[in-house]
Parts: sequence; C-alpha cells; structure tokens
Amino acid sequence: MRKIMELGKNRIEALTDGVYAIALTLGVLSIDISELPAASSQGALYNSLDVILPQVFYYAIAFFVLISFWMAHHRMMDYVSRVDNIFNWMNVVALFFVALVPFTTDLMGYYDDYPLAITLYAANLMIIGVLLTSSWNYISSKKELMRADTTPEIILRFKIRGISCPLVAFIVIIYSNLISTEHATAFFMLIPVVSIIIERILADKIAKMTKMQLKMNLKK
Repeated sequence: MRKIMELGKNRIEALTDGVYAIALTLGVLSIDISELPAASSQGALYNSLDVILPQVFYYAIAFFVLISFWMAHHRMMDYVSRVDNIFNWMNVVALFFVALVPFTTDLMGYYDDYPLAITLYAANLMIIGVLLTSSWNYISSKKELMRADTTPEIILRFKIRGISCPLVAFIVIIYSNLISTEHATAFFMLIPVVSIIIERILADKIAKMTKMQLKMNLKK
C-alpha cells in the first residue's frame, strides 16, 4: 500500500503566517474614508472622523484577537515535534475562517446596528478560537507527536487560554441579539480578564498537576 505523504510542521507554520499576514493587512480596508463627510476646515475634518471611529474600533478588535491567535499558534507549535494530516486539515479549516475576518469586519463597519452583522463577526472569531483549541486538544493527545518535555500543566494552560475568546464571543452574540447591539463588541476587551479568571478558578488543578510532574521527575 502506498504511504500517504504528510506535510512537515514547517509547511503548516509558513502557510499560517501567510494567511494571518494577509488577513491582518486586508482588514484595514474595512475602514472606508469615503464615508467621511466633506470638511471645509481642519476642525470640521476632526469632527467628521467620528463617522469612521466605529470601523477603526472593529478593525482593532479583529486585529488584536487575530494576533493573539497567531501568537498562540506559534507557542503551540513550539511543543509539537511533528504533525499529521488530521492536524494539518484542522489548521486549514481554521485558516479559512481567518481569511473571512476582513469580510465580517467590513460587514460590521456598515451594519453594526443589526444583530446579524454582530453575530457573524463574533461567530467568525469564536469559530477560529474553537478550531485552534480543538487542534491543540487533538495534537496534545498524541504523545508521539509532542515534545517529550510537554507537561500536563502546559497542555491545560493552552486549553484555558483557548476557550477565553469563544466564551466572550458567545456572550457578545447573546447580548447583541437579546439586549442591545450598542457597545456589544466592547465585551471583546474582556478576553484577557476572562482568561485570568478561568486560570484562577482552575489554579488548584494546575498546582496539583505541577506537583505530580515534579514527583515524577524526582522518581526518574
């Protein structure tokens, strides 16, 4: 039987870097200066900038969330010694949704009063977070694909950080559909706070894992 060739870890990292770079760059095009009203003076121009400030805000959220995903992916790959086809395809699917971010960000810039636009924007970011975390759950369950020094504590910490964005995105979707679209996306700024809260809640579990790992190392 002919063996199916597997792409190397460096190839998926290079593809990831390229897709993220393009998505981050194209996202700025969602800021449409043609929306600015005509200004007859510098003061009038300053006042008219209020029109595009929401677009800048939505782009900033998408930019920094994508950057956090990209950094998490690189940190994750540091603990991966090699990859298989399942992991590669999980990453490819995630990259599809990364490439959609400029579109959903642009949609938000024009229709931020509609719950559907906010839902698509938040769901886009939520799906990326879920897929990234799922790929980590998969690869970390395959010891033969991981570095030997990858501890249970490291695995758990990545899982905790991975669920923070999807959780906040879910809150944004619920809030915009049931309460109000106004300031709904501001909840995304709580992602670091949510991550810290979850880590503190699970601090005891992390501490126990660390102690167990130390005992195993001493026995060796």
